Order: sequence, then structure tokens, then C-alpha cells
Amino acid sequence: MKYPESETCRRNTLIFNVLKVLLAGGLLFWLVKSGGIRPEYLTVTPGHIPGVIAACAFVAVGMGLAAFRYVELLKGAGLVISLKNSFRVSMIMYFFTQCVLGTASGDVARYYYTTGLTGQGAKVGAAIVVDRIIGIMGLLMLSGLGMALNWTLIENSPELRIIAVPALGMLCLIWLGVLLGFAALARGRFFGFTAGLAFVALAGLLCAAGHSFLSEEVGRILLYAALLALVGPLAVPEFLETGFIYRKFFKGSKLGEKIGEVVSALLIYRNSSSVVLRIVILTGLQHLVFILSLYLFSQVQNIPQLPDFNEIFFVAPLAFLAGIIPAPAAGLGVNEAAFESLLLLASSRTVAAGASIFLIYRIWTTLFSLSGLFFIGNQKKIEPNLEK
Repeated sequence: MKYPESETCRRNTLIFNVLKVLLAGGLLFWLVKSGGIRPEYLTVTPGHIPGVIAACAFVAVGMGLAAFRYVELLKGAGLVISLKNSFRVSMIMYFFTQCVLGTASGDVARYYYTTGLTGQGAKVGAAIVVDRIIGIMGLLMLSGLGMALNWTLIENSPELRIIAVPALGMLCLIWLGVLLGFAALARGRFFGFTAGLAFVALAGLLCAAGHSFLSEEVGRILLYAALLALVGPLAVPEFLETGFIYRKFFKGSKLGEKIGEVVSALLIYRNSSSVVLRIVILTGLQHLVFILSLYLFSQVQNIPQLPDFNEIFFVAPLAFLAGIIPAPAAGLGVNEAAFESLLLLASSRTVAAGASIFLIYRIWTTLFSLSGLFFIGNQKKIEPNLEK
């Protein structure tokens, strides 16, 4: 967590932010021209106001869960922060994430204020890195679960039948690789590799279950993913500073520094399995609450065809994943474009207003995040340790 210092870094950051703004603007312009975003789609009739209130309540609950999750994250790194201060820091993070250029701006703000509370910058940085990893892992898992539970949507869509199977394999490969790699750091290579063999056996059973599309196509790709993921527990320990891969290819480089930060963060949590489990549960619950809020928003909008919950659950985690790429204001434009395209495929091209659904969710999330301005204006209330 370092701020740019040189003139070159500042110039590169400015250019990067301009490119991100152009990307967001171009995607939004395309969505408006293609009809995915229309003013009438964002309107709500008086009879649907209770639904809007319910959707907003779920957004507020989801954002509030971030405070509980952050307390556990810091606890795993050996730091203690009150729930009240965690909530204040989390709302400041949401404000910078939703309203300020740069995907890292929210994390930078969270790092700054939490370091002011604890005085332990290295541990705070590790907690934020692990938070990012667990958040992405949660979306990967929900994306795979959304596909598995709604497989009929894939079978009814020729386009999804082509792209869903390799996409599911890639999701499983990344998820299993990271999981088994962390298991190897926490319990050793043998434990991580043995756990990986269990997933290989499960995929093999799915392949042998019959001659359907699910068992033949999906089972085979999952088996390949599980076999490739066995590289994770063998290779991840080699990225440690004492490991062969780190010493041979990354020592002394900027990329090596970033890899070292990630691995060091994971090492801090390797003896805190119960804390990590609580973080995973809170992360999954938070993602599910946001997905439910998206569904509720979709049911109150003035759009030609309303999606059902299965379609939203299939699309939402994948659309959230699309927002992790560098884009301004929490993936503005990118999430909307991904949600629009995926919902068209999942609904067999009957729901053509996915961008408007995600946009109204973003509008309310941004409005709630503005509360972070209040806590920024009352900075002394969340920095009790600065005078020590």
C-alpha cells in the first residue's frame, strides 16, 4: 500500500485514469445507443415503492456486513478494532470505491484510516490483500454454483452451451488452485496435494455417472481442472522468498515484490483457519445479499420483460467478477455491459434491459456510500490511536 511518489508515477496514474474514464464512457454510450439503458427503464411506479425499500434494505445490510467481515480480517492478522470504527472505515472505503477514480482507491482509504487506528501498516495491508483474495474466491464459487444450479439455462441457450463449459472449467481451476495452494502453505504440500486428489476423485465420479451432457462434457472439464489444480499445492510454496521460483524469476523485481506481498499476507492467516472460515461465511452471505437486492430491483423496474431469480443468480456473480478489472468507480460501465450481455444469453434474449437493472443497483449503492463523507468530515472520531 504505497502512494505514487515520482513525477513519472503521477503522470502514468493520470493517463491510466483518463483511459479508464474513456472506457466507462464508451461502454455507457454503447449501452444507451443499443437500448440497454433508457430513462423509462429506471422509473418505478408508486405501487412498487415497497419493493424498492426492500431492495435498498438488502443493499444496506450487505454494506453493513463489510464491517463485521473487516473486524474478522484484522483479527486474523492479530489486530483489534471496534465494530463501530470498522463500520466507519468501511463506509469511507465504499465512498472512495464508488465515487472516486481507481479500483484501489477504496483500499487505499481503508489502509490509511485503519493504520491510523492500529499503527500496524504491514498487517493492515496483509488483511486487505486477503480480503481481496477471499472476495474474488467467493465470486468464483458463486459463479460456478450459479451455473451448476441453473444448468437448464445453459442447455436452452446454444451460445451458453459453447462458452459455459470452458468458463466453468476455468473458474474451477482458479478456485481450486488458490484453495489448494493456501492449504499447502497452511498444512504442507502433502496435505494440499492429498486434498486435491479428493477433488479429482469427485470429478471422476461425475464423469462415470452416465452419458448425459452434464456427465460427459462438464465432468470431463472439471476433471481436467482438478488435475491441473494439483500444481497449486506443489508450486505455491516455491513463491516464498526461500522458494526456487521466487529466487530464480522474481527476486528483486516489482512483480516479485507484489507476489511477496500476497504470499506474506497468506502466511499471516495460515494458523487462523477458524477466522478464515468466518470471513468466508460472511463474504458469501454478503455476496448473496447483494444478488438478492439486484433481483428485487429487477422486479420493480419499468422494463419490458422481468427476469426470474435463476437468471439473476446465474448472471450476477459473473458480472461482479467483470468489475475487478481496472475501471473507474467500481467498474462503472463494465459491470453494466457484462450484466446486459450475460442476461441476454441466460434469458434466451428475452430480457434486454440488464444494464438498466445493474445501473439502478449502482445508483442506490452509490447513494448509501455517500455516508462515508460524514465520517471523513469527522476524522478524529475514527483515529483514537493517532495521539499515542
